[in-house]
Amino acid sequence: MLVKWRVSCASTLIMFLIFSTLCVSSSIANSQDKDKSDKASKSDKTKGDKSNKEPKADKGEKKEKKKDSGSKELQPVLWEEPTDLESRDLYNGPAGAEGAPDPKGKFTFVERSKSGTSEKINVDDDRGRKWQVKFGAEARPAPTASRIVWALGYHVDQDYFVKRTHIEGRGGFDVWDVRFKRRDDGFKDEGNWSWHAGPFVGTREFQGLKVLMVLINNWDLKEENNKIIRAKKKSGGDRDELIYYVSDLGATFGKTGSPFRKIPGFQNAPAGSKGEAGPYHDQVFIQKVSNGQVVFNYQGKDRKALEGISVENARWMGNLAGRLSDKQISDAFRAGGFTDAEITLYTRTLRARINELKNLK
Repeated sequence: MLVKWRVSCASTLIMFLIFSTLCVSSSIANSQDKDKSDKASKSDKTKGDKSNKEPKADKGEKKEKKKDSGSKELQPVLWEEPTDLESRDLYNGPAGAEGAPDPKGKFTFVERSKSGTSEKINVDDDRGRKWQVKFGAEARPAPTASRIVWALGYHVDQDYFVKRTHIEGRGGFDVWDVRFKRRDDGFKDEGNWSWHAGPFVGTREFQGLKVLMVLINNWDLKEENNKIIRAKKKSGGDRDELIYYVSDLGATFGKTGSPFRKIPGFQNAPAGSKGEAGPYHDQVFIQKVSNGQVVFNYQGKDRKALEGISVENARWMGNLAGRLSDKQISDAFRAGGFTDAEITLYTRTLRARINELKNLK
């Protein structure tokens, strides 16, 4: 009897263990199936969300979009009509009296400028403005020339003649009879242009600029002086324009031509003088008119640049310059620090040249 009871209990225990194992296995299997189902559902949802989004642009498309947004065509500008020509202030120039350097102010030496052949240094003033100080014979004619060229509708540098001032730094030193040019004028360089090519070749304004260069006896017609600039972002200027202009107008108001350039080895010698009223007055301006074109008595660099100028376009520049009063012309030379006698001779000579242009037949 006891043996039967033990056998019965053992059988019952075995059946209980088998049943429990089966239940647990089924539960685990159901749980795993549910997890797989949930993951699959999430995966399908994610795929669906991704499929509803716009496909990403490849690198080529991104570059193309960037190129399209920055490829706006810029407008080249050489001349703007000076509607207020008769009232322009040729003593203070395009930046006005407020733009001038203060000789009594504080200037601090920054560095020597390595550009060009003339001695130059860079300085900062006590108002945070940056200047290039140039020594030598160009200090007087450059501010004068820039004012006349600006008055007739062309862009120029901001040039000022300073009789004397003090520069701090490097022990401190005085400078006198120098030209101050604004370096932070709100524009950035975009390259250079040629007298023989470009968007303005053959136009009245381009030929007028050439006539103007002969009018002031600019004998340094080289490409490195021909600048293309664009207004900086924070300047407030028109950034859709590329401005073409002649920089560095110091090789003016003397005579053009030099006998030294005919000597072997001296071809790069200066092709004229700077700021000399007598030689400017004595030099013949126009040689003749041939086949409807003006032949100027120009002996400076790049003489071919002045070939092919029509009588009509030369006369246009004469009529434009003729709107300047003698006072405006005198003010321009006074801004260059010339003496009263020099100003009188220059004003008379420039007026005579303008009349030659106006009377061309």
